[in-house]
Amino acid sequence: MDYDIYREELAIKHPAYGHALWEPSPREDYTAVEIGDVGFIREGRFHRLFNILLPEDHPSHQDGVPQDHEPLLLRVTSPTNTGKLPPNNLRSSGVLDKSDEHRLKAAG
Repeated sequence: MDYDIYREELAIKHPAYGHALWEPSPREDYTAVEIGDVGFIREGRFHRLFNILLPEDHPSHQDGVPQDHEPLLLRVTSPTNTGKLPPNNLRSSGVLDKSDEHRLKAAG
């Protein structure tokens, strides 16, 4: 089928990017894939069974969840480092060093 060829060709060219979906966009009969969704892929689209992060009584679990389901609690720390940049640091052009700003105002 076309969706199998699509998946196989992308897997060969970009193996690190996961599983390509023929129909990645949500439609009326299913929602977008979310973090925590558990399901399977058939005919090029993801079929959601339940979400491991949501409680059993969540409205999206209308088809049920596994017996003794308990939501997974994620313990994630922020990836944002709010510390100061060291002298002579490398950074993208969009990142401003506030100490540079003060020097420009004083010289300006």
